[in-house]
Amino acid sequence: MEPTAPPLTAKQLQRRYRQGDRHFVGVNLRGESLRGLNLKDINLSQADLSQADLRGTDFTGANLAGACLVEAKTGSQRRWLLPKLIIAWTMAGLSGFLSSIFWAFFVAQLVDPKGSNSLTHTVSGDIIGGLIGLLVLVAVLLLLYWRGVLAVLGAFAFAVAVAGTVASAVAVSVVFAVTFAFAGAVAGAVAGAFAGAFAVAGAFAGAVVFAGAGAFAGAFAVVGTLTTLAVAYAVSRRALRGDPRDPWLRSLAVVVAAWGGTRFTGADLTDADCSGASLKGAHLYGASLTRTQFHRARQVNLARLGKTILADVAVQDLLISLRGRGRAYRGKNLQGANLATADLVGADFTEADLSRATLAGADLQQANLTKTQALGTEFRQTNLTGACLEAWNIDSTTQLAGARCDYVYLLGHHQERRPNSGHFQPGEFTKLFEEVLDTIDLIFQNGIDWKVFLQTFQQVQVQQGESELAIQSIENKGDGVMVVKLKAAPDTDKAGVHQLFMSGYHTALAAAEERYKAQLQAKDEEIQRYHQQNANMQEVVKLLAAKPITIDVRATAESKAMQGNDHSQNLNIQGDFNLKATNSVVSLGDISGQVSNQIHQLPLDSSPGQPSLRELLSQLQQAIETDPELQDSTRVEALTEVQELATAAQHPEPGMMQKAAKGAMNGLKGIAASLSDVSKLAIACKDLLPLIMTALGLP
Repeated sequence: MEPTAPPLTAKQLQRRYRQGDRHFVGVNLRGESLRGLNLKDINLSQADLSQADLRGTDFTGANLAGACLVEAKTGSQRRWLLPKLIIAWTMAGLSGFLSSIFWAFFVAQLVDPKGSNSLTHTVSGDIIGGLIGLLVLVAVLLLLYWRGVLAVLGAFAFAVAVAGTVASAVAVSVVFAVTFAFAGAVAGAVAGAFAGAFAVAGAFAGAVVFAGAGAFAGAFAVVGTLTTLAVAYAVSRRALRGDPRDPWLRSLAVVVAAWGGTRFTGADLTDADCSGASLKGAHLYGASLTRTQFHRARQVNLARLGKTILADVAVQDLLISLRGRGRAYRGKNLQGANLATADLVGADFTEADLSRATLAGADLQQANLTKTQALGTEFRQTNLTGACLEAWNIDSTTQLAGARCDYVYLLGHHQERRPNSGHFQPGEFTKLFEEVLDTIDLIFQNGIDWKVFLQTFQQVQVQQGESELAIQSIENKGDGVMVVKLKAAPDTDKAGVHQLFMSGYHTALAAAEERYKAQLQAKDEEIQRYHQQNANMQEVVKLLAAKPITIDVRATAESKAMQGNDHSQNLNIQGDFNLKATNSVVSLGDISGQVSNQIHQLPLDSSPGQPSLRELLSQLQQAIETDPELQDSTRVEALTEVQELATAAQHPEPGMMQKAAKGAMNGLKGIAASLSDVSKLAIACKDLLPLIMTALGLP
């Protein structure tokens, strides 16, 4: 990057910082040594810190947004190196010494079972005990290599309950195996493989102790210890690379290695460039790493990463190499990842979170972005040709302008190609998804109950208040699958509206189906047939034709070349979709008059002390017509049930009357269940329906 200010020396920076100056925006500190400086809360945004020595520097809470840290060096100062080396060397030497002691001890039992050696004389043992001990030591090493340290500790816990040589052999094996694995990890994190020399020296020291048992025991002790050294060191190096078998081993080793390291705790590294930087011993936990560049960064695995996206080994490798061709990142957290120019051809990002990430210039051809979170994600100059974008989550902050794309798939397995044939013309891909951003897709798998749909739509409109909602289109995808697109304002909580609508629809649908079952005594096949009939687009047109809206039904004839495999039927609805129940097919006034006429045809005779059926139904009608909780469409439905009761009472056939009356009462109960307990209809159903059943002679 080009410096925006004259070069500044470390001494000048330190002097001004001590004087209270915290603002150094865009300064040029290229190649400077800031080793050990306290620069908490400093503002070094857009500063050039490339090739700077930052070992031991404290940037806690600093603003390093947009800073250039290319090939900068982090870590701890030299004064921290000796204490860490002493710890690593001591642990390595001690583990090597103990290892040789235990190996030689069991070998000595084989060659000197009577314990003539003074060191083994006090320990009872025999040839079988020595053989078992050696086998256990070998088994522990194999378990350590294939399953990790935790598996070894588990074996130790199991052996605690076992008496004799096996338990003691497992115990001592665990001691040196775990100790040496940790020592190897610390040594590798601090000083590479150099600490291995101390382990070998310790091994020879232990062999000398057992020289009295014979040269064979001492030599075998050295060989066994060197084998242990190789296995434990391999385990430790594997852990440092992020192997999932021993994550805690890496964490502990990094904690020791990062003592006195560069602190970026709570710092803002948004858009900073750490390409080629050495990040050994850096404290990155709590730092903001949004779009931070880590391409070719070194020793990132030896930094304290906390819960940043770098803590995932697969994500860390991707950010460093920018090569993810054909790899799977399903469900991975890639929030704010800098993947500019990355090779991601055929990569699988199903249900991954790419929010606020940058993919500028990346190659995502044939990639799978199914259900990917892409809020605020940058796709400038990204190649998305052939990508699957099924149910991906984007919004107005998603930057699609400038994306390169010939065609995409809207469903998995290369289904729903867009465009249906040919390629996108310049700007068409962006326009396609700009329209998606302003809509809410409601997907119904088994057709739509349009009465329930319209009732739910009206309720959601009322609850949303000032948010404008309108039906944009209705698409019949076949096999009962229908998609209703709602037009919404840009600032509408689309996820909230979607959840509110679908929850309300399914609740109302369940109640409606109960009424259908009671009225028709329908079986599951009849309900399915009902759904299929309601899914017919002709029924939709008939239902909407009575509403005060303008419906523009357009059948667009396209050439076969443009149609492809898309057999969707589109019904574009334009205009005001504010539903009025008074404009229903049957108006409230009409049904109210019909119910009154039907009730008045019933006789006034009743049992002594009991109201007549005519009086009971009149009270029920009045409760329905005056209940403020009822929508007009629901009020019409409830009055229809009362009319059904009155009609049933006029038929002398007991079977027909009972079926019709029970169905009507179940329908009223279903409507009342959706109201509060203090509503007029709910109270009337509770008080009047038992009396009506008695008056009708129902069991």
